[in-house]
Formats: sequence, structure tokens, C-alpha cells
Amino acid sequence: MKNFLTTILASILLTGCINVAKISDFSLTSSSINFDNLSKEFKQTKTPFWTLKTSNEYYFEKETNTDETQLIEAIRNGLHSYYYAVAVISTENKCVIGKRGMMANEWSSITAVYYKISQNKTQVYLNTKITQDITGGWRENRAMKVGQWIEQTIK
Repeated sequence: MKNFLTTILASILLTGCINVAKISDFSLTSSSINFDNLSKEFKQTKTPFWTLKTSNEYYFEKETNTDETQLIEAIRNGLHSYYYAVAVISTENKCVIGKRGMMANEWSSITAVYYKISQNKTQVYLNTKITQDITGGWRENRAMKVGQWIEQTIK
């Protein structure tokens, strides 16, 4: 009986390691993001902050184009403000990916920021994946937190 309980307990504890967030889980280019669909959904909700039904995605757009250098700096600072280290930065692919290590109630977290700058608007999409233990983690949208920080910075 003791061996059975030990095995069950070990299995439960190890389930936190099964779904590990990795940079390879993310696309390294913004061309894989359908900004037109995201924009349609954003306009249908008519709210300044829009999130997908999942808890770790965020999208926003600005009606003016933004200087790419300033946008990248805002993304870097937004990621740093939430303790992410920039792991990937590609102006060619319009993508910035940040990674952070162990925090309270999570093993690691990766946030990818994709952007598209056109003549009349700037579109930004964030997606976060978290490696956490069996408790499920905090109930918060980490992509939204970083996204709102970026959005306020580029106003």
C-alpha cells in the first residue's frame, strides 16, 4: 500500500513537468499570425482591451503606424517589467520572444510578441505559455499584462 501511494504521489508531482513551455512551441515569424481575423474580432467587441477566450493571449491595435525601433524598445521594456529575458528578437520576422524562469506557482513562462506595422495602423498579438505545477497557477492573463504595458507605452 505504501508503494502504491508513493507511486501515485510521484506521478502527481511529475505531471507539472509534462507540459513544458519551450520557445520551439512558438512560431518565429509573424507571418503565421492572421492579423486580419484578430482585427475583425477586435472591432466586433468594440472594447479597448480585447482578449481571446483562452487566458494567455492578447491583441491590440493602434490606428497610426508606430516607429518599429520604438515598438521593439516598448516590447523589450514590457517583457523586462514582468521579469522576462528577451530570448529571440527578429525585426525581419516581426517577432520578439521573452522567457522567464521559476516564479511563485510556475516553473517557467514564455511570451511571444508578434507585430505588423502598416501605413495606417500597428497590430500587436501576444501569446504566453506557462509550465506550472498541478495547482493550475494564478488565474491571470500574463499576455494581457505585458500587452497593456506595451500599449500604454506606445501611445
